[in-house]
Amino acid sequence: MKLKFEIFSVVLMAALMAACALPRRVGPNGGPNDGLGGGPRGEVAAGPSAGAGRPSALLAAAREQQAKEGCAKAAPAYRIVASYGEGYEIAQYELGACLMQMTGAGDPETMLFRQEGVFWLSRAAWAGDARAQGRLAEALSGAQGYAASHLGPDPEAALMWSLVYTANGSRDVYGLRPLPSLVTEHIASVLSADAEERARQKAVQFTRVTMEAFVAPAMPQTARGGRDSGSGRPPGGGGDRPPRRQLETAS
Repeated sequence: MKLKFEIFSVVLMAALMAACALPRRVGPNGGPNDGLGGGPRGEVAAGPSAGAGRPSALLAAAREQQAKEGCAKAAPAYRIVASYGEGYEIAQYELGACLMQMTGAGDPETMLFRQEGVFWLSRAAWAGDARAQGRLAEALSGAQGYAASHLGPDPEAALMWSLVYTANGSRDVYGLRPLPSLVTEHIASVLSADAEERARQKAVQFTRVTMEAFVAPAMPQTARGGRDSGSGRPPGGGGDRPPRRQLETAS
């Protein structure tokens, strides 16, 4: 009887230790997932290694890396999180903002950074991110001190984004100020009446467009439970290939 009690005590202690070791869940913005709107993927909290399967932890790591080493080092991690799509517009904006200030090895690479920056800012802006909308208005305006280098001005698009930005109610949430007068005055001075009318119509017709959220595809399983590499053989090219010793004997 005493032996049974000791065995039960050991099993109970092991179960309690395992329960305590379970990872904490976090939501898409890094907060705890308490069942009140946490992350859709039930991500594990940031640990010593932030992988692509844990976008919130990877976003936190990218921000930390940006603070310590700059945008160029953080951009690869930002790209992974931004590609998760809907729900990660904040990463799309932060990546785009980084790319708008990064300098490449030469003019061609810097120009590519700007084009990619406009892409990610546009993704976030179309999804409704006010900061991305304001940043695009400035970058595309052509106004001195605000326009992005290595990027041709597009004042019509700049006016459209400035109007969408001004009408965005989430500006109050972030405490965002109106666009600088130098930007709005420059846009007004270079736009024709027809271009201004087109921009205003586009702003009135603005409707949110989000990037489809990433969902990991199901991996096919082999008969033995391993992942199928496509040829029916284990990873590494095993299967019917004879052992190395057999090959050496045959030669």
